[in-house]
Amino acid sequence: MYKKLITLLVSIFTVFQTQAQQTPKGLLWEISGNGLSQPSYLYGTIHIICPDKFFLPKSTAEKFKTAQQIFLEIDMDDPQMLFKAQKLMMSADGKKLKDLMNETDYKLFGEYFKKNVGMDVAAFGTAKPMFYMSMALMKSAGCPIPKSYEEYFVKEAKSENKEVLGLETIEEQMALLNNAPLQQQIDWLMEIVREAEKSNETYDQMLDLYKKQDIEALTKMISEKMVGMKGIEDEMLDKRNQNWIPVIEKNIKQKPTFFAVGAGHLGGEKGVLKLLQQKGYTLKSLE
Repeated sequence: MYKKLITLLVSIFTVFQTQAQQTPKGLLWEISGNGLSQPSYLYGTIHIICPDKFFLPKSTAEKFKTAQQIFLEIDMDDPQMLFKAQKLMMSADGKKLKDLMNETDYKLFGEYFKKNVGMDVAAFGTAKPMFYMSMALMKSAGCPIPKSYEEYFVKEAKSENKEVLGLETIEEQMALLNNAPLQQQIDWLMEIVREAEKSNETYDQMLDLYKKQDIEALTKMISEKMVGMKGIEDEMLDKRNQNWIPVIEKNIKQKPTFFAVGAGHLGGEKGVLKLLQQKGYTLKSLE
């Protein structure tokens, strides 16, 4: 179960597509054809990575410069984004984590959180379980301060005076975990404690495939680990992919655009690459 959880939640929506599909290697893809006057680009990210392991395919910077606007899953350049996220992570009924767990589990999780995150659970008051999940799983990368591809692209966009936009709102994204049954969220927290040692191993395996830009092998690995989580998989992957396509189409028709989303949204029969191909676009890997 813990490997499924890591797959699902390794740093707030770092998820990977699970349908088996022969997909060429590559994190950077060119979108062309179907009447486009200029190509746009699609990049698959992993949301946390240690600074010494951060890399970009060699043509990424060049293609980024050709874009007139940048799209991430959410608009991380929005000055209200952090405030909105914090608000969404707080319980509306005022309940604290200790009100949701039995005494034994609360103590165990509190000890784990203190040891691995370096903070007391009680310090966050009415934070929802998903907040603690994201904080704990940030440690999966194995370094004190992980780097973020999204933050990198926002910084580059600012330096080049490019507008940063989002394929969905922070409210839509946060609702994915908020909608999970409360008891399931508590169970996830305890799985983090019980199988903590497996988290780094699972993350390292995923990172190795990511560095190889091997979407096919990554797809196979994640497919095996998410058995039994079909409902959540549909919500976090398939439906979001479908919702993004109209937004992508609208913008690539207007101006060359650079999109950066979790790598797991690229592959599979219901992935963004396939959905765009079905719309008549040509997708070319720029590995």
